Amino acid sequence: MANVSCAFSVSEGVRLVEVSVEGGLTAVNASSLCRAVREHLEMGAQAFLINLENVKTVDPIGLAALLQSARLAELLGARPTIMPGPAAYRALLPTRLVAELPLASSENPAPLLLSGSPVYDIPASQRLFVAMSQRLGLRLPAWEDLALFEQWAHEPLLDQMVGSDFLYLCRTLGAHHPDFTPLVWSDPTALTLLVQPLGAPSPAVGYVRLYNIHLIEEFAFLETAVSDLRYLRKGWGIEASRLLLAYAMDALGLVRVEAKVYAYNVLSINALKRNGFAQEGVLRQARSYDGERWDILVFSILEEEMLQQRRQDGFPYMGFWRSRRDDLP
Repeated sequence: MANVSCAFSVSEGVRLVEVSVEGGLTAVNASSLCRAVREHLEMGAQAFLINLENVKTVDPIGLAALLQSARLAELLGARPTIMPGPAAYRALLPTRLVAELPLASSENPAPLLLSGSPVYDIPASQRLFVAMSQRLGLRLPAWEDLALFEQWAHEPLLDQMVGSDFLYLCRTLGAHHPDFTPLVWSDPTALTLLVQPLGAPSPAVGYVRLYNIHLIEEFAFLETAVSDLRYLRKGWGIEASRLLLAYAMDALGLVRVEAKVYAYNVLSINALKRNGFAQEGVLRQARSYDGERWDILVFSILEEEMLQQRRQDGFPYMGFWRSRRDDLP
């Protein structure tokens, strides 16, 4: 269970608010964290303690909410302090947020790193959507969805067209392996969402994934995997990628997204171009396939290009604050 609770006190004339996060610092409760911070700032909080000692599971959305909350508090003159537990500190390390955030224990991290193996919460069996368009939604995977990843990992078409390291690990280890399941829910540098058609009940048709997320530099890499050519021709992957980019702009604060595609994968090349990506490089003969050497093409899309694309789609603001420009600098 992921909960956010608040308490306040007054010490030496300073109004101190303690925001405690229990269980998970994830997309499930990121909005609750930001709402608590904003409401107490509006009530005149002068100092914040964000307590993460009992957090077990962390994802990039939770980290983005934490970073944005700390920045907003600093901007408005309220001194923030973050008290990480072992799981939170382990998540902050690969994202390079340790030096960026005002951590209470940053001078001596050894106890946090020596406190045993991380424990991961298994998500409840529910369909939690983080973004929706008229035709589809992007939702967090649940435990029963591991069977879908197992299926996709063994589909030759996806291996040929995407060449995903994520699916390779699933295929090699198995979807329920304890070294794979954290990559689905608890990777602090990656966000994996299922592409779910709306309307009549149907299984997810694939997934979209942002990986190597750099919250400080505000960029990430995109991976889109749609499991059947019929679904590709219906444009599920194109629309899901557009929706993910809009969500990533708002929730993660990304201003650049990169994608790599094999030169023989014409469908994906055309899909990236339709979504506003521009080719900016070539990794020459970096892929071996069908007895030949193939180039890998490097594409990217920047903030203004993403804004132009989402204006055409009419996607609303999907972040944690009142609007894209409110509250945050």
